[in-house]
Amino acid sequence: MSEGGQIQKDDLKSVLLLVILFVSVIGGREIGNFASSFREISNLKVFFEVQEEELSRYLRDTLDGAETDLEISYSVSSPLADNTEDIVTTTPDYIKRWIIGVTVSPITVNQPEASDVELEMLVEDQTVDLDTYEYPREKISYIGLRDKSIQIEIDDIELLRRIVSEASEMYAGEVKVEFRGRVHVHLLFLDTWLPFQVTRHTLVSLPFLKYIDSGWSSMSGVDIETIEVGSGGYVQLEVSNPTRIHSLQEEMICEFFKDGSDEPVASVIKEIHMPPSNTGQYVFQFSFTEPGVYRYRILSGGRTLVESSDSRTLVVE
Repeated sequence: MSEGGQIQKDDLKSVLLLVILFVSVIGGREIGNFASSFREISNLKVFFEVQEEELSRYLRDTLDGAETDLEISYSVSSPLADNTEDIVTTTPDYIKRWIIGVTVSPITVNQPEASDVELEMLVEDQTVDLDTYEYPREKISYIGLRDKSIQIEIDDIELLRRIVSEASEMYAGEVKVEFRGRVHVHLLFLDTWLPFQVTRHTLVSLPFLKYIDSGWSSMSGVDIETIEVGSGGYVQLEVSNPTRIHSLQEEMICEFFKDGSDEPVASVIKEIHMPPSNTGQYVFQFSFTEPGVYRYRILSGGRTLVESSDSRTLVVE
């Protein structure tokens, strides 16, 4: 072999060696990046979203006997994400590495995919559905939610109806519903199951403050049955907010009636604000200028909390 031919052969070997080294480096980086991404994704969680209005509609339709789907959304997110704002502000590490990678080096980031959903639905801590819902693999975004419709199969509608009815009666229309389970997440040929859990206190009927008691009181706070003309006093009303997370606001009217008249001689309006799981007392002040027997009626919106015929009487002398 000539000296020139030997040099060309050595040059070819050097080029091939450089190519092999380059491919090995890039391939090693990609494999390492893939393994690191999968490890990070395995430590994330599924952000599972169910709108309270949608859940309320689903429960009412189901209790009415209608077959209806429940609209849900989910995304792979940071373990710190607790709401839809957090899935944007708390960026997962594999996305941060992608942002760095596209600016300084050619690293490929594989977007995760999701498929099947294992779902347990609990109403007032009682399981009403436990099933796996199968879906094709779809890519999921870290800053957006993947929308799905689930047709939940409730085996015992009567049990659900009883649970919802009892909870609604006890908590002024509020029902606790919990979803927990796992979503099947894929990264190329690897897969894992990521957990989720979310609790909603949805309203299946309009919530109202609950009437407890009322009566006539003097300005010193003592229960009274008689009072002198011109003296001041008040009707004391006790109500409660039975809900667990909803604050309630109602406008209440106390009308004062003198026996023998169908028209109120006076009325007092009071705006009542009450946080959840609380009881409060409110007063409606009065001062009567004519003697007689008086009663009161308490209204709230379209409801009558105390009818005048049922109220306690006050004798003004």
